[in-house]
Amino acid sequence: MTSKSAARVGVCVRALAIVVTISVPNVSWAQGQNWVERAVHNFGGPINTMWAEGELSFADDGTMVYCSAREDFAVAPGDPKDLYIATFDQETGGWNTPVNMGIPVNAAPATDVDPLRLGDDREPWITGDGNTIYFKSDRLATSSPRNANDLFVTRKVNGTWTEPALMPAPISTDAGNEHCPAILQDGQTLCFASMRDGGYGGSDIWCSRQDASGAWQEPVNQGANINTAAEEFHFTQDTDGMVYFTSGRPGGFGGMDIWGAMQSGPNSWETAVNLGPQVNTGAADMCPALPPGTGTFSWFSNRSDNSFGSIDIFWTNKTNLSTKP
Repeated sequence: MTSKSAARVGVCVRALAIVVTISVPNVSWAQGQNWVERAVHNFGGPINTMWAEGELSFADDGTMVYCSAREDFAVAPGDPKDLYIATFDQETGGWNTPVNMGIPVNAAPATDVDPLRLGDDREPWITGDGNTIYFKSDRLATSSPRNANDLFVTRKVNGTWTEPALMPAPISTDAGNEHCPAILQDGQTLCFASMRDGGYGGSDIWCSRQDASGAWQEPVNQGANINTAAEEFHFTQDTDGMVYFTSGRPGGFGGMDIWGAMQSGPNSWETAVNLGPQVNTGAADMCPALPPGTGTFSWFSNRSDNSFGSIDIFWTNKTNLSTKP
């Protein structure tokens, strides 16, 4: 590593301490910030690598679950993406070495069973208590009827993650290619993306609640303020009620952008607003996540500036988000 590269990594690692320890009020385009507060920060190593990283979420204690295409820790050769778990070291101000969650959470390719079963496990959502993870997998994919992937859930029992269970209909369907699960702040509403009938086009965001018996009810499309004829996916809500999501709708900066909308009632949202040029670029900027506390915001991007290679995970202060129309 060159001295210049080492210096950059050192700055990124030290800056990561801000993600967990600093909380700032959420106001748009705050004045008087220094360059560090205004900057977009790469998560740095050992999280980001020469391979693609993305689709992350956090437990309340700062534990991060994300996916990576790294080949050095993959559960099997040719595995496109696996889920990883990482913890933050408050003393050193850096991330501990990520751990591949292994089999059975990650599935190895099984193309001998069906050519669609590539071993692609991604888009994890971990609950605040750190004991449940929802994610997308192609482990039960079928060519006929064509079903590329479904949603699954695994739970930590006595320190061990259970065999992932399929989330059956009405959550997973053959035609919907469901992905990007997330739980809203009420702790009871599961939102996800689906191409099922009844949407606005492409992947739409749908939400479902459990009934008294624990069964998930028929999902509700989140409406025209959220969904368009373009692709929408990955709902993430903060404690103020603002939801952040990815969209390819017109009016962005190019590629996929991240947008925000304030909740106005059950399955009801105010008009979505683009989060602005600190987050969105001409590249693909996607899949928002909220570190512990209320002050920071993270996502992944293939933006060319400040990249460790391929697709990286980034963060910035929430004061840098444009959340007003």
